[in-house]
Amino acid sequence: MTANEIGRRIDALGLWDAVYPYHWAVKPSGTVLPYFFAAIKGDRPEVKARLLLLEGWQTFHDFVRTAADHNFGWYSTPVEFAHFELVVFADGSNALFRHDPGYLPVAPDSRGRALCERMLWEVFGVMMRIETEKALPLKYAGEKALFARVENRSGEWSDQPLSIPQPRPHVEHISFAKADLKKAKDIPFAHGESIEIDFRIEPGLITKEQRPRYAYVLAGADGATGEKIVWDCLSVKPESGLRGLWESMPKRVLSHIISRGRVPGEVKVVSGRVFRLLRPLCMEIPFKLSLHDRLPRLEALFAAARN
Repeated sequence: MTANEIGRRIDALGLWDAVYPYHWAVKPSGTVLPYFFAAIKGDRPEVKARLLLLEGWQTFHDFVRTAADHNFGWYSTPVEFAHFELVVFADGSNALFRHDPGYLPVAPDSRGRALCERMLWEVFGVMMRIETEKALPLKYAGEKALFARVENRSGEWSDQPLSIPQPRPHVEHISFAKADLKKAKDIPFAHGESIEIDFRIEPGLITKEQRPRYAYVLAGADGATGEKIVWDCLSVKPESGLRGLWESMPKRVLSHIISRGRVPGEVKVVSGRVFRLLRPLCMEIPFKLSLHDRLPRLEALFAAARN
């Protein structure tokens, strides 16, 4: 049975609301990493639901922690997590995709599709059982383990507890070249001047490659006039990933401050993550860093880029 056929059966169960709160694991034989079920409500009228199979414990831990705190770590949107995804549309059709951090989703290759078909069949089976056993995903919660469907070498599947490992601590490395800090300390301090800064994924901007990457934009606007003073378009590098993009952001902000020839009295941001990553910089050069709900001048820059 194909992934699309299984997807139609899953949708026909009508159990999306029942499974949105839960996660469970699927561990096919021959795979190093387990995969973790998550379901997300459709974010557009044409999308009913998204069924995610998150790849590996670290991805799953980061997904859960990001759901609890949107500013945690490096992820801004579910599309950035390593996973397979079955998109279920409102008209009853569906489509299967492979997601990798920083890259546009693509249709999985034949091997990936075959793997998904095995896992989706198990997801279908678990969801059928949830119709009558609503607490099934919590079956091993008392053992500090996740409910899992595990396949042995003979191709037989069984219920097993998957012990939940302690997630690795999230560590951020923010550093600045001493020469750059010296330059910043030698230029004038503009007490009455402010700039608005944000760093975000821009899904409408993509690279032109065999497998396109998303653009991440560091944007800055003059706090008084709205003039564009920063617009850096970046994309993920395979060797450093999302971490490399975010950890390099404060250095880029410092570089732009130096190139303008003055330190602003205030830097305004709308993202708790950007605020957190810029704090080490404002400890080196004495500008005020403030977090806001909205920055209209900054949003106008992004709106102009989309039009």
